[in-house]
Amino acid sequence: GKAGGECEVGGGLCYTGGMKSDVKEQGGASSVAGGCAVIATRINREYAVRFLGVAVLFIALSGWFLYDGKVGYPQENAQVAPVAAALAQQQMAAADWMNTAKTGKAPLAEAFEQAGVKLPAHYSDTFLSWIRAGEARAQEVEAARQVLLQPVHSAEAIHSQFVSAAIGLLAALVLMGIVAVRWLTRFVLEETFLTVQFGKVSRRYALETLRELDTRQWEKRGILTVQFAGGRVVLDAWHHTGVREIAARLMDLPLRRS
Repeated sequence: GKAGGECEVGGGLCYTGGMKSDVKEQGGASSVAGGCAVIATRINREYAVRFLGVAVLFIALSGWFLYDGKVGYPQENAQVAPVAAALAQQQMAAADWMNTAKTGKAPLAEAFEQAGVKLPAHYSDTFLSWIRAGEARAQEVEAARQVLLQPVHSAEAIHSQFVSAAIGLLAALVLMGIVAVRWLTRFVLEETFLTVQFGKVSRRYALETLRELDTRQWEKRGILTVQFAGGRVVLDAWHHTGVREIAARLMDLPLRRS
């Protein structure tokens, strides 16, 4: 880059020469190479895409849960109820409904097929579990009747779909909120100051008040904790591009490290 302007290095912007102390330009990561006077971070695109992708997935799942609770489950209950109610009037136990000896197909499956309604797995699974376990109720007509008269999806099951949808939406909002916070946060390193910006609010730390660099998580996680006399700043290279360039310059300063 040329003096007094900006150059794009390492996926972001580096400000060179003639800069004012309060940087207002929207910039991004840069390299300290080439005499860069000011380094400004921006949100890491890969980080943002991953988090927002997961948020979109949560929203899609919430839509699925909401559809089942509002439309899918009630609709299936309404379709199955008249068929199941008619079958419940027949004097047949679970063992009779699942007996395939005559036609090769269980009477329960045939009855729903003739009615043009999909056989709910709840009915067949319940009857088969009784038969396999050798339970006495597999031979009881009244036990089979009670199962057939129950809705396929209970009120609790329908309610749980709305709860799941709410949880999914909340998770999506949290993830989007985190990304928004990272996007609004920017670190600007000048010759004598490190400025932390959040939207229109900013706080400046004089480099002469820098007390310690905590580099214990830097190599493995890209996290650098900078301790100033007036507070602490945590830089995360996964959240923002340009952090590594800022860290390189700070590590060149004579100070205590941990």
